[in-house]
Amino acid sequence: MFDEKTIEQARSADIISFLEKRYGFSFSTQGGAFRCKQHQSLAVKNDRRSWYWHSKGIGGYGALDFLIIAECMPFREAVKTLTGIAPAVAPPLIEAEQPKTLILPEKAGIPLLLYDYLCVKRGISRDIVDTLIQEDKIYQDKNGNVVFVGFDEDNKPRFASVRGTYTDKGFRWDCAGSDKRFGFSMAYSQSESLYLYESPIDAMSHATLRCIELCDMGAWKHENRLSLSGTSDIALRKHLETHPYIKELVFCLDNDEPGQEASENLKRKYTDKGYRTVSLLPAQKDFSDDLQAMVRQIQAEKARIKRDMCR
Repeated sequence: MFDEKTIEQARSADIISFLEKRYGFSFSTQGGAFRCKQHQSLAVKNDRRSWYWHSKGIGGYGALDFLIIAECMPFREAVKTLTGIAPAVAPPLIEAEQPKTLILPEKAGIPLLLYDYLCVKRGISRDIVDTLIQEDKIYQDKNGNVVFVGFDEDNKPRFASVRGTYTDKGFRWDCAGSDKRFGFSMAYSQSESLYLYESPIDAMSHATLRCIELCDMGAWKHENRLSLSGTSDIALRKHLETHPYIKELVFCLDNDEPGQEASENLKRKYTDKGYRTVSLLPAQKDFSDDLQAMVRQIQAEKARIKRDMCR
């Protein structure tokens, strides 16, 4: 048996150094974590111990767990390997990850629930919704949910997220096989500015607000928007690769602590890369809430005018 000191030595091994030495993997920092360049779904937290391999659905703490879980190595052999008791042996080949196959939900016939949810409940412009439906960027599935789709440079669907329509705070999830490098995009112009959001609904809501503010319902097509599907910059990095004319990044993340912390971190990162960076804060938690507040205000004003006319 091993003593506690030997086991702790194995358990506390730096997994970044371990993976670099054992497999020749290399890592880059992304969104406050380390991401493997050879296997993009393999991530290690900043503590350099906690890891998760998303495509395989496995994770753990440290190199000891990696040997036991990823290589199916017995505990005793894993401890010997990490403490140098066992002779170095060439590791089993870890196969390259296969390209993800996106599984899209089946499309419904007439998207009545989609229009009710986005246009009536959320207040999003009908013109925006119509355009995105025509481009297959949004649709209603057979279960009445709204599906938001991200495409690659060949116009092939590569990412999709689903949003429930039956409650104001509907459930959401990413479809199987989604590649977060290809975010939901509303990029229609050669503008140097790119507006960034945590969700597709925030992007659509801010686009609607801009149309109202400018009294021009087509104004949204003169600006570029991208949903990050959270606060990671995975989709942003890919978008900048394929849209080299972008020079300014406008971070429109949520007006809460996680959103603003992410916004400041990303601003510093991309300022160092030579981009102009700006923060655009919603008045409430997000731009969807801002739009709904404006719609309520407009409706209240219309009701007041109607009452005055009837007197």
